[in-house]
Amino acid sequence: MKKVLTHPSNLLTSNNLFFLGVLGKPHALNGFLYLNQDIYFRTFDLTGINVFINGNSFKIQKFKTHLKNRYLIKFEGLDSISDIEAFRNQNIYISSEQINTFISNGLPWPGFFIGKKLNDKYIVKNYFYADKLIYLTIDSLQEVVIPFTDTFFEYRDNELNLINFDLVQ
Repeated sequence: MKKVLTHPSNLLTSNNLFFLGVLGKPHALNGFLYLNQDIYFRTFDLTGINVFINGNSFKIQKFKTHLKNRYLIKFEGLDSISDIEAFRNQNIYISSEQINTFISNGLPWPGFFIGKKLNDKYIVKNYFYADKLIYLTIDSLQEVVIPFTDTFFEYRDNELNLINFDLVQ
């Protein structure tokens, strides 16, 4: 059976921040927290990026994998379990200014484009994961699901464009 993960279309917050994941329980005593992040980001080292929690900015000092599909992060200046206990179950966000930080196979994270127009015609409504691929749902006159690959999309000059129209006609 296919495992399908979908994402709400309201990932963009009023401050132009995008949902990265949810912080879990503290790990050990030296300031690490579990991070359950969007699947797309699991191939990136998040060390050194700025993230936002409850409107406050934090820099990730260390990022590491822990067991299978588990990840730990440590924020700069937070070195003990007492410093980080309040972060448990908090949402963590990244800024749209970081779009070029997260490019995989020539394409950025699709969440940055929810609600945006492609080719001045198609609106990106949503994205989801299925069978290790990402799919975008776009809408012009009708909703169409398209694999989010460089066969169909191109990211150039900070714009995402649909380049193969075989599935939308």
